[in-house]
Amino acid sequence: MTAKTTKQGAKQDSAMNAAESIAAASQETMRNFAKASTESYEKAFGGMRDKAEKMFEGYGDMAASGKQSMEAWNNAGAAYGRGMEAISGEWMKFAKQMLDSNVQATKAILGAKSLNEAMELQSEYARGSFDGFMAQSTKVGEMATKVAQETAEPINAQFTASVEKWRQNAA
Repeated sequence: MTAKTTKQGAKQDSAMNAAESIAAASQETMRNFAKASTESYEKAFGGMRDKAEKMFEGYGDMAASGKQSMEAWNNAGAAYGRGMEAISGEWMKFAKQMLDSNVQATKAILGAKSLNEAMELQSEYARGSFDGFMAQSTKVGEMATKVAQETAEPINAQFTASVEKWRQNAA
């Protein structure tokens, strides 16, 4: 080989080595860029994934809470309906008693032998009717109080559970 050929071979080897070095450096730079981009993406959006999952869990909790609230209101409505039915039945029973009592009093007054006896029977009937009405009103008032408590119970329980859940989530 001649010196010229050897110089050309050395230049080619040197150029080849330089090209390989540049290619290796480029590959390393690309790897580092990809790694840095991936890490940046994970930092930027990794927490977002957790936040989105928590948000969806929150929506699920909210839907469950809404369902529980509707069930509580439904139970309260059912308790109210049962209570009003019982109160109505009690008033109807009282009205029937009063009607029977009125018929008996009318017969007694019409069968009175004197005006004084008729007035006395009328007075007894009025006093008995008033006493009966007051007793019935007291009984129905107690029933109404019980109905109010039974109606409010499921709503209060749901409200208490919701407040406790919110308190735990806030802590």
